[in-house]
Amino acid sequence: MARASTVLTRSPVPSVPADGSWATLLDELVAANRLHPLEASMARGLPELRRATFVAGRLAMREALHTAAEAGLVDTPEMAILRTARGAPVLPASVSGSITHKRTVAMAAVAPRAHGLQHVGLDLERRPTGNELARPSIARKILTAREFATLDQCRDELAAREHTLVHFAIKEAVYKAIDPFVERYVRFTEVELALRTDGEAEVTLHLPELHDGELRVQAHWQLEDDWIIAQAFSYRG
Repeated sequence: MARASTVLTRSPVPSVPADGSWATLLDELVAANRLHPLEASMARGLPELRRATFVAGRLAMREALHTAAEAGLVDTPEMAILRTARGAPVLPASVSGSITHKRTVAMAAVAPRAHGLQHVGLDLERRPTGNELARPSIARKILTAREFATLDQCRDELAAREHTLVHFAIKEAVYKAIDPFVERYVRFTEVELALRTDGEAEVTLHLPELHDGELRVQAHWQLEDDWIIAQAFSYRG
């Protein structure tokens, strides 16, 4: 249900102004109602490179909220999208959402809190290229033994690298979707995935603080041009 009602948007990361005109850019975004004054104030307090991705993320999230409201999925007031102590965006109680970004683009996902949905997680990773094969693989760092065994199904090393990054992206999305429950760093081996050919992923949580069945997670991914996009949805019970 969450997948069908999820709104996914993206925004390019603005270039860092060489002339120090960040103040002008932020004022223009506020005047155009694309950025809340409190969000602009937060951006001014960040280092320039972090400022650019923060602004892009807020622009993407604000667009996602407006799109969801226009579709009748959520009723969202005009409010500043601030941050929790864990770094997640603060959103209206009727909606859950997540932000992810890379150097050039930011994405946001929002879904109404309906049908038991608690939290949404989103991650974006660039697909590997042949130039990266000279670098050590991260497979043994992020894959469980069962997941690592599935690398044998890959046709070549580049496919294996992408298979590994899909796991990485989904796990990052899962971490965001479950973080409000556990509020701690979750090791890669505490989340195990079984990828299906339809883009869905079966998620098994190995978290000592949760009882069996207390929390369930749905996750899926897609390949889009140069990107791997992963989303996760957490439910109680």
